[in-house]
Amino acid sequence: MSLSKLFAEVLSNAIAEAKQRQVPVFTFALYHDHESMAVSVCVDTEENSSRVVRSINNYNMKHFISAARAGDLKSARLWQANIGRSLSLGDFSLVNLARTPLGATRVNEQFYVEMVQSVVAAQSQVAALSPEPQRLVLACSGADSEVAYVWSLPADA
Repeated sequence: MSLSKLFAEVLSNAIAEAKQRQVPVFTFALYHDHESMAVSVCVDTEENSSRVVRSINNYNMKHFISAARAGDLKSARLWQANIGRSLSLGDFSLVNLARTPLGATRVNEQFYVEMVQSVVAAQSQVAALSPEPQRLVLACSGADSEVAYVWSLPADA
C-alpha cells in the first residue's frame, strides 16, 4: 500500500471514530510513533487542552519563580508559561485513534511530506468536527519530534 493510501485510511478511520463519538475537535494530529513504528491520530478538545495547560503552568510556575528569585534567567527560560494550547499528544482526549503499524515502511523525508499532505487533504473533514473551525489546529509528527508541523485553516475555509 502506498504511503498516501495508508495515511488516507488512518485519517478516514480516525475521523469516522471522532464523529461517532461526537468529539468537539480543537486539535487534530497525525502521529508517527517512532519507537513502535506505527501511525495514528490524536484528537483533543478545548476543555481538555485548557486543563492540561493549567496543570503545566502550575508546575512550571514554581520552577520559574525559583529561578527568577535566584537571578538565573537561563533556567527561568526553561520554565515559561504555555500561553496557547496543549500539544502533548499523550494528554489528548483521544489518543491513538486508527493506530496502524508501518511494518517495513521506509521512514524518510518523503514520509513526513506525505503525512503533512494527507492531513491537508483531510482538513475540511476535520473542520466539520470542530465547533469553531477558525480555532482548529492541525499537526503532524516530524523526524525529530512528535509534533513538528502545526497549522490552522485558512481564513476563508
